[in-house]
Amino acid sequence: MAVIRAAVLAFGAVVLLAGCQEDGTPRPVHLDKGVYQGAADTPLSAEQVRALQQRTAYQGVR
Repeated sequence: MAVIRAAVLAFGAVVLLAGCQEDGTPRPVHLDKGVYQGAADTPLSAEQVRALQQRTAYQGVR
């Protein structure tokens, strides 16, 4: 019985520690409401914009 309890506790500790940050970088604690604080998006090329416009042109037709 004690072995099972120890195994369950060890498994629980592993699960809890798996959620810890690996890189150790600090995360923002105070977030500004409505303000995106992530990395900036990369701009699309003209070909990518054209392909998206062609795809969306068909979505309105039904």
